[in-house]
Amino acid sequence: MPPSSDRHAWSRRAVLVALPAATVAGSALAAQPAAAPPAITPPPPAPAPPPPPVPLPPLSTAQIAIAVQVLNAAETHGLAARKVSVGDPPDDLTTAILRYAKEVHVGRLAPADFPDLWGVRPPAYDPRPDFAAALTTDRLREWLDSLPPPYSGYNSLRRGLADYRAIAARGGWKSVPAGPDFGRGEKGPRAAALRARLAAEDKTVNASGPAVVDEDLQKAVAQAQRRFGLKPDGVVNAETLTALNQPIGQRVLQILANLERWRWLPPTMPPSRVQVNSGAAIVTLFQDDRPVLSMKAVSGRPGDETPMLFSNIHSVVLNPPWNVPTSIATKELWPKEKRSPGYLARNSFVVIKTEGGGSRLQQKAGDKSALGRYKFDFDNPYGVYLHDTPTQATFSRYGRQASHGCVRLEKPKALAEALLAGDPAWTPETIATTIDKAKTVRARLTTPVPVFIFYWTAFASPDGSMNFRSDPYNWDRLLLQRIGVLDAPKV
Repeated sequence: MPPSSDRHAWSRRAVLVALPAATVAGSALAAQPAAAPPAITPPPPAPAPPPPPVPLPPLSTAQIAIAVQVLNAAETHGLAARKVSVGDPPDDLTTAILRYAKEVHVGRLAPADFPDLWGVRPPAYDPRPDFAAALTTDRLREWLDSLPPPYSGYNSLRRGLADYRAIAARGGWKSVPAGPDFGRGEKGPRAAALRARLAAEDKTVNASGPAVVDEDLQKAVAQAQRRFGLKPDGVVNAETLTALNQPIGQRVLQILANLERWRWLPPTMPPSRVQVNSGAAIVTLFQDDRPVLSMKAVSGRPGDETPMLFSNIHSVVLNPPWNVPTSIATKELWPKEKRSPGYLARNSFVVIKTEGGGSRLQQKAGDKSALGRYKFDFDNPYGVYLHDTPTQATFSRYGRQASHGCVRLEKPKALAEALLAGDPAWTPETIATTIDKAKTVRARLTTPVPVFIFYWTAFASPDGSMNFRSDPYNWDRLLLQRIGVLDAPKV
């Protein structure tokens, strides 16, 4: 049926066909010769039927054993348990292998279930042709081993998953009782509970030590705070207590969600790239596949989340003006002008007329510009970018989701010089001179640099210890619901 807005049009056409021409068009039109009947357009050809499925050769005895072994290890990848045996019907094993292959390679989320802000889509993958080829060439093991993400970060999470499931099997950990902040010198039940809690997760902590926060236990608290992205001062405050008292099951679920996201990455990463972790608010520049520059960042606040995306940085804008989005101007800046007339002028905002009689706000380049002195442009449908900022205090915070969606950088000058290195037109001296002139200039990169903005809330340190963040966007929970690991909330 046509949409509701078209139903009346269909009705009018039916009426016009039924009425005499003079009634419809008036006597002048009715006197004209009748128009020739329209040509009949043949219906479009029926779509071609889908090709038949690729035939699969029967599994040999050795291949059945490999399939059983891999399927029974699916849980180690964070996938649903698949307890199978060599005695199961071959068709059942084949169905299970095909499902496993797709899930471990591109994940369990259907394309339609990706929210708009998750601007990443793994390519569609039909494992059947590869499975058939692996059986025919007797390379089933090699093919199955090639399917998971080939990244150390993914494998570190798998090891973390095994460790935390083992902790859960031992009974997990008990919460540290609520109370005032405490640190070194604290004695009694809370100190004993803190020691037991840390020992459950940190093998360097002596679980049978005294019920006192001594120097070693204080250092263990600081180490835990680093893993949680908190200020490592060794004081058990409310934030630290909240992180410590997350149940073991919650940590396992976070690892499952982050394992799933790894499957959305391309099979190989470019050796030179900028990686942004919006969940931890960290930006890292890689060259030759090694991290060469890392810095704190400020990512989008809840409600203005920084999207996940893949793109290429093509320009560094020096002394950028800020073209204020209409939503920010309407909700924030014009109300400030109303409360304090002259606010916009005092902060270098100007009103720019647009075509059609409209207007928009722009903040001129300079010391007061919200974009600071550097802006890093890359194409994306969300209008986000990386940029400098005159507000440095936010970088000292440990929860740095505070922007409108763009990513503020702690070390924009260093990143600009690194990205423009090798271009004789943009030496560090030339960049500095251009900045000092306060003139807006776009410096195009001779070779665009890939940028990956992702959301990680569980990841491993080089020493293998697990780091967790608080899921500031609640995207872990949403993902787990959409892949069926958690029940969706009832409406």
